[in-house]
Amino acid sequence: MKQPMKIVNVMNFVRQIDERTENSTEKLLAFTARELALVNEYGVDNTFLLQYDALCDPDFVDLFRREATGRTELGLWYEIVEPLTSACGLPYRSEAGWKWDWHIIPGFSMAYEPAQRDQLIDEAMRKFREVFGYYPKTVGSWVLDTRTFNRLASVYGVSAAAICRDQANTDAYTLLGGYSNGAYYPSKYNIFTPAQTREAQTGVPVFRLLGPCPIHNYDNHKYSSDALRALGDPPCFTLEPAWFMGRDPKAVRWMFDTLYGAESLGFAYAQIGQENSFFYCGESLLDGLRMQLEQLLARPDVRFLKMGDTGDLFRAAYPDLTPPTAVAALDNFDSADAQSVWYNCKNYTANLFRFEDRVFIRSLFLFDERVPDAYLDETCATFDAVYENLPIVDTRALPEDRRKDCGLTLSCGAAPVAVDQAAEGVLRATFGGGAVTFFEDRIEVAADSVWLDASSAYALTKVEPDCLCFSRKGRDYRLRIANGAALERGDRVQISGFGGAVGLIPAPAPLS
Repeated sequence: MKQPMKIVNVMNFVRQIDERTENSTEKLLAFTARELALVNEYGVDNTFLLQYDALCDPDFVDLFRREATGRTELGLWYEIVEPLTSACGLPYRSEAGWKWDWHIIPGFSMAYEPAQRDQLIDEAMRKFREVFGYYPKTVGSWVLDTRTFNRLASVYGVSAAAICRDQANTDAYTLLGGYSNGAYYPSKYNIFTPAQTREAQTGVPVFRLLGPCPIHNYDNHKYSSDALRALGDPPCFTLEPAWFMGRDPKAVRWMFDTLYGAESLGFAYAQIGQENSFFYCGESLLDGLRMQLEQLLARPDVRFLKMGDTGDLFRAAYPDLTPPTAVAALDNFDSADAQSVWYNCKNYTANLFRFEDRVFIRSLFLFDERVPDAYLDETCATFDAVYENLPIVDTRALPEDRRKDCGLTLSCGAAPVAVDQAAEGVLRATFGGGAVTFFEDRIEVAADSVWLDASSAYALTKVEPDCLCFSRKGRDYRLRIANGAALERGDRVQISGFGGAVGLIPAPAPLS
């Protein structure tokens, strides 16, 4: 088996105005200069993504022309701002009357008509080339519509794109059931869904931002100790140094041990850095980023790369389809007795979780390249935008008193989970006398008992002996059962094996 690639992208992005505070342009410029000085001090490859308003400000442009070295890649951060819409002759519909607004309307591409999206991205790319003499290799945004992404790939030849981690009801966008970390090749119909075929694939990788915690990012404090809860309710369990976890040396070391020291199936990735709008955090943010850089530099097997170069490397290493990857958190920086194993592939994403004496799958989402982005041809007309793949199991919304008896439960009284790479792209997790093996086309389960809690399978519509049927937002799909059978028992579905491992096969239904 190949030696794993272990990569970190130091990526900061740059706004020119934030009207939530006075004198924001002066503060944003000063903080950006300090972020740039920090990466220059450590001499690591890094990426800064500039928003359109920063591209229009000579002070921001001069900063990078004067201070950026060859180790810094400059790219585009793509939020829609008033100077951009004005350049295109379009109104900026900020209810607050701001020139930058974090709401979907007017701040993100899916809030505009399809033809307007082409106009807006063309102007943003034109301006970048006017300022720097070339088109950027990297474009990032918290959320990016599929039409715009496809245009970036086909017309401008970008090497990498980046979108937000999974999150529920944070800011003005929800992303659920996506590739949990790292990178994937999206469907040309839906940027949030990995493609299953070359024909439906856009051949530019999309990276997930912010370094999400594999235990707590999914449902925050549900599996936290009392000591962690006592710190308050940090909004983000990520590597962002604006928040507790990204500033705590113990938690950061644990994250890097998890990402780069445990089984990854060949591609281990993290993005670190921070938007300049968190200038009010001051020294604590910069000290947190400095601490992260020093911890990473102490790991000689981890490569610092520019984000665009990472996209090129990914395509060279995986020229065909999205590869399987894994993140295995086999211990916990918190004292709560929890382990979390994520498996991602082109067909599905799954999270095997152990909490105390229970092992269960708390998240299982199907990817179907044919299911379009809701905003592919339609304009988002609501406060928020929602990107979601097809849920089979999702325990996120269950109350805290359902921390154990939920999801797809595999064993009770289980021993701690261990993982290994069983074959190329195959991850095996063992616990006591049980085991779960993740293949690209199926999940094989060997356990004393397997049952599904119906409240965490909210899209379930019908139980058949060899199949669980689901429907979500007008799409039908199923979890086929091989070498076993399913039986409804009240609010649970019992899955019994025929003397061997039960095969669970996430599969789409034909689209009418």
